[in-house]
This record gives sequence, structure tokens and C-alpha cells, in this order.
Amino acid sequence: MSSEPIYYDPYDYEIDDNPHEIWKRLRDEAPIWHNDKYDFWVLSRYDDVVKASLDTETFSSAYGTTLESIDDVPKNSGILIYEDPPYHDHLRTLVQPHFTPASIAALEDETREIVLGYLKPLEQKDEFDFVEDFARWIPMDVVSAMLGVPVEERRMVNDWVNAMVHIEDGQFERGPEHQEVNDKTNAYFMDMLKKRRANPQNDLATAIATGLYKDETGERLLTDDEATAMIFIVGVAGNETAARLLASCSWLLAKHPEQRQKLRENPSLIPRAIEEVLRLEPPSPIQSRRVMKDFEIHGTVVPAGSRISLLTASAGRDERQYENPEVFDIERDPRRHVSFGYGIHNCLGSSVARMELRIALEEILKRIPDWDVDWDNMVRVRTSSVRGFKNIPVRIKR
Repeated sequence: MSSEPIYYDPYDYEIDDNPHEIWKRLRDEAPIWHNDKYDFWVLSRYDDVVKASLDTETFSSAYGTTLESIDDVPKNSGILIYEDPPYHDHLRTLVQPHFTPASIAALEDETREIVLGYLKPLEQKDEFDFVEDFARWIPMDVVSAMLGVPVEERRMVNDWVNAMVHIEDGQFERGPEHQEVNDKTNAYFMDMLKKRRANPQNDLATAIATGLYKDETGERLLTDDEATAMIFIVGVAGNETAARLLASCSWLLAKHPEQRQKLRENPSLIPRAIEEVLRLEPPSPIQSRRVMKDFEIHGTVVPAGSRISLLTASAGRDERQYENPEVFDIERDPRRHVSFGYGIHNCLGSSVARMELRIALEEILKRIPDWDVDWDNMVRVRTSSVRGFKNIPVRIKR
């Protein structure tokens, strides 16, 4: 046990580079811990994160889900991740039919075309950036195809999304630059909404714009704000985390060439490998909530009104849940991880992300079966809610 006091800070670049030792100490020594600097609590063990994720009456999403976004009043934004039942459930039901297994399967051919469109030009190169030249664009293109965003506008939206989530070292409050790009993105999706209502298309944006919200009082169209918020969260959330997850696949497989060899020899292991990457390096490592009533855990009372963070990334490495959790093993049965959230806030697009990654890995392993990573020149993404890399230079091994 270290004699140094425990300190965890999601806004500290140095901690973000390697938080695993701190997370382990939290799990072992302080499973409920308070950050005095920013006044929030932390849960780090698997069982505690699962229980909190399921208890929406105590742990509310309606006030915000990142530390810096949590207010004293509900957001009332119509954004799924910022809502609690029953409103959340009615909103989710509206779009759920577009995320069924059959709907996802219908996207596979187009997704493979998107993947190959970025991958084929890289096959003959000796070096490229796995994120900037490949992984960053695939999720946005797939989500854009679902929504109906024109091909020529997808990079613009992608750039806005990345700008919205970026933070500077030690930055807690969102600055005016975040609001500016947020306003641009909202205006773009509001315009899309109006166009779909005037001229319906066969896409998800039309389904959101013209679909009927149903609850115990009857049914109605979503308001402009509700519909725009729904398009916004599908477009934004479906891009950033999936891109970072695919990037993590690249460096983990390079770091563990024996696991990569297993995948080449037996591609049927790819779905299990994706779950192992999700467990070990989840792109969304921290979810935050507002505490709605006093609750006691591990002998500590957390008061109502507090902010609390659920460390889903720490939960994925909890020795109480997983044997040898630090080992990357694509044949592991990961059981139920929480890397896509848990309970009602389980990621709506998780099946889309899994499909994207499976197809990307299938094609990469066929066309670029062996590669090295320039470890010294990898550059991290810096956000309060997403962890991963914005640059991963790779060299193809011939």
C-alpha cells in the first residue's frame, strides 16, 4: 500500500496518461472517495458501478453526465443521456427500431464500402496515422449514412464533434469556444430537421423528425428542440467513442502480436476481441450523475445534491470481477462489462459500433496483417469523458 495520498482528477493530463494505478488504489483503499478540489465523489468497483447505473432514482442523469455539465436544475434538453425515466424511455422507444439486429445487418454492406474506401489507399503505404487516416472517419460516415448527412459535409461535422469534446489541461469549465461549436452543430441539425419535415427521406433523421412520441397521455411529434437533440446525440455520440475504440484496437493488437496472430488465424474470435478491448480500454471511462437522496456505501454517507462519477474503466479492471484483469486476452469471456454503460443508459448505438469494428478488423487483418506502432509519437485525445488517442503512427510490416 502506497504512503502517498490518493488523488484522482479527470482533468489532469498526467493522470489521464496512466490512471490505472490510481484506479486500483481507489478500488482497494477508497471505493468511495471524494475529490475536494472539484467537490465530487468517485465509485470505482465493478459491483458499485453496476448498482449505481441501475438506480436512476438515486443517481440522476437529468442534470448532466459529465462533471462540468452537471447543474442544480434538470437539463430538460431531450438528449437521451441527459434524461431519466419515464421521459428517457419514451424517447428511446421512438428510435429503438432503427437499432435492431435487422437494421444493423442492413448497414453492413455500406459500412464495408466505407471501411474499404479509407483502407485501400493505405495498403501500399509504408506508414500512416491509424486515427487521422482511418479510424477517425469511419464511425462518423456510418452514423452520417444512417442520419442522411451528405458525404461532402461529414468531415465538417466530424471536426465540430472533436472540437466540442476537447479540453485543456486542468480545465473544468467549458469555454466560449465550446459553446460556439455547439451552436454551429445544433443549427446544422435543426436545419436538417426542417428539411426532413418538408421533404421526408429514407433515413434516421426523417424517422426522428416525423416519428410519434408516445406516452400515457397520447402521442405527438417531437418538438423542434427534442428532435434536434435526438439527432444531435445520435450524430455526436456515435462518432467520438467508436473512433477511439477502433484506435485502441490498433495499438493493443500491435502491443500483443500473439493475439493478433490468433485473430488472423481465426477471424471468428473478432467479436470476442472487441469485447476484450472494450473491457480493457473503454473509450468512455467515466460517467457522472447527480445524487438525488442521501445514500450510504462502504460506511460513508454521500449527501443528496452531490456529484458522483462512476469509473466504468476502473470497473473493467476490477479483480473482484475478472481474473488477471490487466492481461489482454482475446479468448477471455469478458462476462458483462460496463464499457457501453449499463441499465437504461446502455449505449443506444453499441450494436452499430460493434458492427463497425468487426468489419474494420476483418478488412485490416486481410489487407494489412502486420504493423508496428511508433509508441513515442502517439498523442492522446483530451476530454473529460473520452479516453483514447488522436494520433497513432503505424508502420506496415511487409
